[in-house]
Amino acid sequence: MQELGYNYRITDFQCALGISQLKKVDKFLKRRREIVKKYNEAFKNIDEIITPYKKPDVQSAWHIYAIRLKLDKLKWTRREIFEVLRAENIGVHVHYIPVYYHPYYQRLGYKEGLCPNAEKYYEEAITLPLFPKMTYKDVNYVIKHIKLIKGLIKH
Repeated sequence: MQELGYNYRITDFQCALGISQLKKVDKFLKRRREIVKKYNEAFKNIDEIITPYKKPDVQSAWHIYAIRLKLDKLKWTRREIFEVLRAENIGVHVHYIPVYYHPYYQRLGYKEGLCPNAEKYYEEAITLPLFPKMTYKDVNYVIKHIKLIKGLIKH
């Protein structure tokens, strides 16, 4: 973010698309929860990964599924793991950059170290693909490659 800005406008087309998508929301949420269940089951015994926590009495829409890498137990950096997964055509992403890392806030005097927990999370997190059209073959492909990370353990 270079400059502070606002854009509160939404187009008629976006509204129409949103209304049509609402008709499918239950199906989308069900599918996302199925994928999360498979991810959770697959990764629960991998000590090098921290999976997302959800309180038992809460229903999540699972907008994203971010794992945290225990980098002190791995040979590679998050960036290297990210690039390996991308090279395998796995659409991983990085979330969430601390707001004050953006140039706009840097110019205002905000510096690294302000929120050490947010910075640590940012350095460790990778978001895995999670969308309703994922097939079980897609999900298993992601799981297989994430499990390969375990092979990158420090000795």
